[in-house]
Amino acid sequence: MNKKFMVNFVSLISSRAVYALNWYNISPLYIFIESSLAIPLSKLGEIPTSFLLGAGIFQIPSGLLAAKIGNKRVAMAGMYLLSIMSLLSGFAWNIESIIIFRFFVGVGAAMYFSPALGIIKNVFSEKNRGLAMGFYNGAFNLGAGIGIAAWNAIAVVAGWRVALVIGGIIGLAITVENNLLLPPDEKTKEKIEWKKVLANKNVWLIGLSLAGFWGAFFATAQFLSPYLVKKGMNGDLAGLISSLTLVAGVIGGPLIGMISDRIRKRKQFMIVLSLVMFFLISTIFLANIFVIWIYTFLLGFLSAGIFSILYAIPAGYREIPSRLLPLSISLINSIQISVGSIAPYLFTFTAARFSFTFGWISLGIFLLIFLPLAKFAKDR
Repeated sequence: MNKKFMVNFVSLISSRAVYALNWYNISPLYIFIESSLAIPLSKLGEIPTSFLLGAGIFQIPSGLLAAKIGNKRVAMAGMYLLSIMSLLSGFAWNIESIIIFRFFVGVGAAMYFSPALGIIKNVFSEKNRGLAMGFYNGAFNLGAGIGIAAWNAIAVVAGWRVALVIGGIIGLAITVENNLLLPPDEKTKEKIEWKKVLANKNVWLIGLSLAGFWGAFFATAQFLSPYLVKKGMNGDLAGLISSLTLVAGVIGGPLIGMISDRIRKRKQFMIVLSLVMFFLISTIFLANIFVIWIYTFLLGFLSAGIFSILYAIPAGYREIPSRLLPLSISLINSIQISVGSIAPYLFTFTAARFSFTFGWISLGIFLLIFLPLAKFAKDR
């Protein structure tokens, strides 16, 4: 691995972490936003759901656009949009305005994710693809974990609005750095055979099978901190504990990705890990102050590993050209985000209507619904 590749790798990993920070730094702020904008608990889930809708709807268009004009152009445009809209979220005056801003944060996230993945895969050889995806997802977990752990403290000192503005400014700074350091897109006149991806039943099946897991984990990471605060825990401690659902992935992503490189049956490994996630999420309400630390570590460790395996599987499909890998990941993400966007609303609605106990159980059931579809997708 030469110096040029290392510079590109570190630059992209850094932007991936900041990208994730602006996904999740709103999570510990929901308590403040709920009070400041007078939003009832049953409607609070509409904020992350709007983000997911923006991210889900624009996944495939972003993948197609990247294949046509280049990964860097689309990824950087996405980071600029995500950062600006994250910053503007700090100026929201009611629930409608913050829903609109978070929707466009999601659009920016969609434009960045798969094209950036299309750049970073060139750093690693094919035999280490699981490890590459592990580092990529580990960076996401690191950034998201920092957002959850630190942004409550920032909000306490400076307010939730300033906290969101700071995240947006950091995003703009790293995007400028990426634009300056990353090499330009390679010019190509290669025909884009998009049907090889969009009509590929295996990509659809592998995406759908993990859609419940995606939504359940996203809702857990978003609402675990507010849940712990409502149960009487100090906000800073709740943020620190909740951050483990992501920070632990810094270890889990590369490690499980590396293990999957040495296991022929990635898909079966992924299913087993998903079943463990079902157990953890659906029984969170049983965890006391000591056990919750173990739960949150395992949630972060295993989830990053599952995502590493998930993104490595389509990279092994011979029928999908390397140039179209970002589009295949875009399709998977679009499926998972579109379906998974139900989960945050499902959790807050069930918790408000019945109890948090039923809220966590409903997320576990949601995770299991689509998992059997993995049986019908090929491994490589």
